[in-house]
Amino acid sequence: MIRPYRSPVTLDRFRVLALSLPVSRLPVVTPDWSFARRPFWLFSHVFAATVVVSFVLLGFWQLSRHQERADRNAQIESRSSPPVLDLAQALDRPLGELDYQVVQGRGTFVNDAVVRVANRSQGGVAGQHLVATFRIDGGPLILVNRGFVPIDTAIPVRDAPSGEVTVKGWLRTSIVRGWYGATDDREGTLVPRLDVAAIEARLDEPVAPVWLQLDGDASGSSRSTFPDPVPLPPLDGGPHLSYMAQWFIFATLGTLFYLALLRRQSRSRPTQGAPDAQTPTTPLPDPGLPVG
Repeated sequence: MIRPYRSPVTLDRFRVLALSLPVSRLPVVTPDWSFARRPFWLFSHVFAATVVVSFVLLGFWQLSRHQERADRNAQIESRSSPPVLDLAQALDRPLGELDYQVVQGRGTFVNDAVVRVANRSQGGVAGQHLVATFRIDGGPLILVNRGFVPIDTAIPVRDAPSGEVTVKGWLRTSIVRGWYGATDDREGTLVPRLDVAAIEARLDEPVAPVWLQLDGDASGSSRSTFPDPVPLPPLDGGPHLSYMAQWFIFATLGTLFYLALLRRQSRSRPTQGAPDAQTPTTPLPDPGLPVG
């Protein structure tokens, strides 16, 4: 095979030309973090840390709410299973064992509309819960949530049945105001929540420390009248785990974004490095030309 001829003179000229070129001066970027100690950036650090920590705390809050919901679901499942307790006898148990306990008992309705619980909804309709008083045979007076009544409706609200009837449902503990929410002034017939003590202040005699959520109305359910029975809360995990993941993702992205911002700021003012030693640019003799 015939190889192409390469003149040694031509190769030597390329070497001489490469050696004669000056070395370019490239900027040497040295990160400068002194800006991070300035007052503006110190405030920025505190603000960013506060936001990230808030996201993390909100994530753990959603995790705790998920656990509370899981505990409530287990409680409902265990206390709603047979046998059904007698209503009068169940009230002799400790208060901590009564929430969501399924009971059944006989008695008489005393007042079928003592108060209404405002700002309730059911089936996508805004309305109220109708609360009555019920005297248990051989027991005290107890508040009964008869069911849901829409605010604007032409459908009539049926009266509670007269005489002795049998009621069945779940015992519920009093709902008290937390660190936010409307305050009950203990006057009038519209209440923000089913707080047994606040409603008892409107009555002339004491009531049981729990209330009864009916499983269907004692007079029988009818689609042509209200109230409608209030169902138990769904026994699922709810959206809390997905909310928790979102808050943790926000915390992670916020941290990465702020660190990237600091790194970019530290490199925004590059320093000029010391010039490197230059290769002599004195022309060398052309190897292709005779010397002397």
